[in-house]
Amino acid sequence: MAEEVNYVTVKFNSHHLPSNGAIYEDVRSDLDRRAQRDFTQEKCGEVEEIYDDVRIKELPRSLLHVFQENVSKVSRLTPATLAAAALGVLCVILMSVIVALVLHLNSVTAKQRRQNVNLTAENGHVRAQLERLQERAQGLSWERDQLNWTVGRVLQYDNFPVKAFCPKRVLSLCKACMDDWLLFGSKCYLFMNSPYFSGWMDWEDSFDDCSKRNAQLLLIESREEQEFITNHTRYFKDDLHGYWIGLNKSEHSENWKWNDGRNLTLAFWRDEIYTIKNRCALTSKSLSSTSLDNWRRVSCSMKNRFICQTNVFTKPDLH
Repeated sequence: MAEEVNYVTVKFNSHHLPSNGAIYEDVRSDLDRRAQRDFTQEKCGEVEEIYDDVRIKELPRSLLHVFQENVSKVSRLTPATLAAAALGVLCVILMSVIVALVLHLNSVTAKQRRQNVNLTAENGHVRAQLERLQERAQGLSWERDQLNWTVGRVLQYDNFPVKAFCPKRVLSLCKACMDDWLLFGSKCYLFMNSPYFSGWMDWEDSFDDCSKRNAQLLLIESREEQEFITNHTRYFKDDLHGYWIGLNKSEHSENWKWNDGRNLTLAFWRDEIYTIKNRCALTSKSLSSTSLDNWRRVSCSMKNRFICQTNVFTKPDLH
C-alpha cells in the first residue's frame, strides 16, 4: 500500500524576508529521510511533516538597480582618477602608433636593404664590364701604336725587306730584328765580326754601310748599353783594333758628337794620350781589363770592324 504524502503550504511574514529580496524555494519533505529510517510520527490523525534543506534563490536584479549602482560608482571617481584613466588610454594609443611605426620602419628598412644588395650586385657587374672594356681599349691602343710604329719603320726603307722581317707575310708575326741582328731594349744590333782584314772598313765606309742597311753606326746612350756592347765584342790580336762607333769630331771643333748630331754626354774613354789626328772613336776588347772604359780615339782612316744599330721593327713592350 502506497504511502500517502500530504504537502502543506509554507508562508513567511514579509518582515522576516531577507533584505536582498530573496524568497525561499526547494522545500523538500523530510519523509524521504524518515522513510529510509522507517520513522513516522502521527499526531491527531495528521501527519506531522518536518522540512529541512531550505535554500535561497536570488532573483535577478533589475536593470535600473544595476544602472544606479554604476552611476553611484562613477560618481565616486575623482578627477585624478579620470585623468589617470585618460592618460592610460592615451598611452595605449601612443604605444599602438609606435608599434605600427616600428613595423613600418622595419618593412622600409628591409626593402632598402634588398635594394642595396641588388644595387651592389649591379655595380659589381657594371664594374666588371668596365674593366673588360678598359682592358680591350688598352689592347686596341697597343695594337694601334704597334701598327703606327711598324708603318713608320716600313717607310724608312726604299725597298722594304718583307721576307727578312715577316717571312710568313703576317704583320702580327713579324720579327723585331732581322736574322743575325741582336735585340737589346728597343734596338737591334749587327756586329760586323769579319775575321779577315779585307772585310774591315774605315770610319766613313762603315758609316755608309750601316746607312745602306737602314741603320747607323752605334750610339751608346746608357751604361747598360755599353755593358751589352762590351759583352758581345771580340778580341782580335791587339788592343789597338776594335769596332767603330758613331762618334767623331770635326777638324775645327774639339767637341765630340754622335753621327745623329747629338753632343757627347756619357763617355767611356780609356786613359791615354791621343793626337789631334785621331778624330774617330772605337770600342775595343782588352785581355788585361774588363772595364767598361774601353773607348779609344784613333785615326778615321784606320781599318776596323764596326757595329750597326737600328730601331726594332715591332714596337717594344716597355711595361
